[in-house]
Amino acid sequence: MELNEIWPLISEAIKDGGQFEMMPRGISMLPLIRPAQDKVVLIEPHDIKKQDIVLYRRNNGKFVLHRVMYIKNGEYFMCGDNQSFLERGIKIENILAKVSEIKKDGNTVDTTTKEYKKYIKRLYRKIRKARIRSFLGRIKRVFIKKKKIDQ
Repeated sequence: MELNEIWPLISEAIKDGGQFEMMPRGISMLPLIRPAQDKVVLIEPHDIKKQDIVLYRRNNGKFVLHRVMYIKNGEYFMCGDNQSFLERGIKIENILAKVSEIKKDGNTVDTTTKEYKKYIKRLYRKIRKARIRSFLGRIKRVFIKKKKIDQ
């Protein structure tokens, strides 16, 4: 069953302080959330801030579970933990739910603990380095292409 088919039921379940547990399928949140193994607990999207994991719907209708990298002028910048590309242009009305817990191997990871926050800081450093390498690679490709054109 597709998420868009059951979204009305999920939305009703998380309304007014409820929660809904689901098992994500994609690989964009590796290594923290493993597809078809780990579960996330969704709650209403209140008080969204940097580092939160949220479920949002893109303008094309696709559901995505990514981390808020930063917020600027009412626009949310998202990225999967296993990615280096920032997705821009996400508005608050696109955000449908917030992850409050991650269930892994019989254990529950509370997204508000100090240990989790330390993990996120290490992850941020890793993502920043990957984005810088990606950016430098793009610059290098542009110069190589320009050099070939000039020859």
